Amino acid sequence: MRTRSQLHYASLLISIPLIALVGLAVPPTLAQAPAAAPAPASVAAAPATAAPKVFALVAAVGDQFQYVRQKESVGSHFEPFVRQTLVVPDHSLNHAVLRGLDRAVEQQYPQSERIFMAVRGDPAIQNALPQEREALTTQRVLSLLEANPDRQRWDQIIMVVPKWLMSERQGMGSKLTGIGLYVQPLGNEWDTSGEIVEDLVEDTTRASVRSRKFIAPFFYVQVTTLDARTLKVIRSESRYDFRKIVDKESTALDVQAQFSPEQLASHMQRFVETSALKAVNEKADTGTVQVGPVRTISSDPPKK
Repeated sequence: MRTRSQLHYASLLISIPLIALVGLAVPPTLAQAPAAAPAPASVAAAPATAAPKVFALVAAVGDQFQYVRQKESVGSHFEPFVRQTLVVPDHSLNHAVLRGLDRAVEQQYPQSERIFMAVRGDPAIQNALPQEREALTTQRVLSLLEANPDRQRWDQIIMVVPKWLMSERQGMGSKLTGIGLYVQPLGNEWDTSGEIVEDLVEDTTRASVRSRKFIAPFFYVQVTTLDARTLKVIRSESRYDFRKIVDKESTALDVQAQFSPEQLASHMQRFVETSALKAVNEKADTGTVQVGPVRTISSDPPKK
């Protein structure tokens, strides 16, 4: 385990293979060489009794990326969506969440010590019903934390697990969970006939436009803050974040084809980081942050 003061920053990008489900060409995974750690800023000496707070940041969103695309309805017995799930390797999703959590805590407690932990996906939980995964993941993380003696020196734990939502929400598809991409390719794109188009979306310059066609990264999670020593819940919040995007300059007929795989990966990376940041600190600066080595938590018994 390494604390923030020991981190050598490295770029941890959302793995571009997550775009494979979109049916587009997939370039190799991108990575950058580690950058040197910034020199510590000089600060006034704090009183001996004012020890910095210690936060354990736990990302347990797993390695499943959900892709949901609207389709023409062919009858009341068939849902109007195509659904696929992609396994994203190398903790890419957990790392993106940790970057956002790190920035949020840093802005509120700049002198704090942060512990980064990523929880491996559990096949038994992933094969469970979607509506059961939040509770099962939470139970698993709590059991791992309870057995960790290091938490006696921590102050708080911030835990992020996937959240499932049965119903549609604000123009988004139904039965969405965790991190993923929703594509809505149907309907009149622009309000050209005097008809009011309700969906407010953003173009690539972040200007607001109205369109029934869009792609939308989503971040459906439960964010829980615990007292580290007792594991009692301090606060817990359900987050249903999304960002609807179009490229109004594109000539592509399919809204999904308006974006290259690299652009989609970049949008997903920034969106997940920003959503994780706002889940902890709504007033925080939404710039990105890069987190170095992260401890991986698994349910395997410790070696003797």
